[in-house]
Amino acid sequence: MTRIISARIRIVAVLTGVIAASITTFAPAHAATYPPAIPMVLKTTVTSTGTNLNTLPGGMTYGWNDLTGPTTWGKQQAAIHFQADVNYLNGAGQFSGYVTVTGANGTMLALRVEGSTLPVPLNSGATETHLAGSITVIGGTGTYANAKGIGTVVGTREAALGSPVRLTFRLTVLPARS
Repeated sequence: MTRIISARIRIVAVLTGVIAASITTFAPAHAATYPPAIPMVLKTTVTSTGTNLNTLPGGMTYGWNDLTGPTTWGKQQAAIHFQADVNYLNGAGQFSGYVTVTGANGTMLALRVEGSTLPVPLNSGATETHLAGSITVIGGTGTYANAKGIGTVVGTREAALGSPVRLTFRLTVLPARS
């Protein structure tokens, strides 16, 4: 029994050494093929440039909202265009859509966003709507052509649907391999 256990320990030790050698041998080549991930934080206040919202009895609102706003992307000015669709019951519910970030040099980054909203009553009697969602990078131009990535978006809206929304996008973007 002791011999069997000793033999298994030796096999595990040999396999561990082979795996460790493989990792150190292949890791530099692997790292050289993939560009480094790029963390991004984009903050903006977007305003509605158009809506097509429908309201049904019982507090249901659905439709789309077209929002735009400025941001800083790296060290340059950029614009955010958020094409969102909503499905809310009394202000709470699902939203989704597409975000295009366009840098001053014309470079674009395209995102798919899905999330939820929750109206929160304030002590003043007003309501502030909080939103949170997930982001999937779906591509872009230039360095971001065929990029992939993930992230989150959080924000608040202090008035009715269609009013300005403060948003913070946090992303990790992996540019396509060259």
